Amino acid sequence: MKPGLHWLLGAAALAALVWGVNSYQGHLIDKGDAQGAARVQQAWDADTYQRNLATGQANAVRQRAAEKVADEQAQRQAKTAADVAAARTTERGLRAEIKRLNARPQPFTADDSGLAACTREATTARQLLGACSQRYTVLAADADSLRDQVLGLQQWHADVCRVPATGAAQ
Repeated sequence: MKPGLHWLLGAAALAALVWGVNSYQGHLIDKGDAQGAARVQQAWDADTYQRNLATGQANAVRQRAAEKVADEQAQRQAKTAADVAAARTTERGLRAEIKRLNARPQPFTADDSGLAACTREATTARQLLGACSQRYTVLAADADSLRDQVLGLQQWHADVCRVPATGAAQ
């Protein structure tokens, strides 16, 4: 064998060895990258699952709280409606009594202007009382309705909007 050929074969063998080592190293790097990507994807999937589970639990708690708030709001509105109906019944009774009192025969003679004036004043006062009673009933109904609305909104904010993100039950 020629002496230069020996060196050439050695250099070729060394180049093949370096190429083989580099290829194997590249294969190991690719394998490590694939394993790392799989671990990252697995961790991502586990985290996504936990977030979805927590979100589902929080949504279930919110749903139960919303149903509770809606039920309590309906109860408040029913009580307010009953109170308004009772107030209107009382007001109708008052108006009926005013009408009855105003329809009574006058206990004085036509010459008695002092008693006639007192009777007119009493009639006017009763009519004003009836009108005020009606306005007060309407005002009270509106105020009760607004009170129920504010209480419902406050309860909604406290019980539904402020549910912890972890889904912990209240």
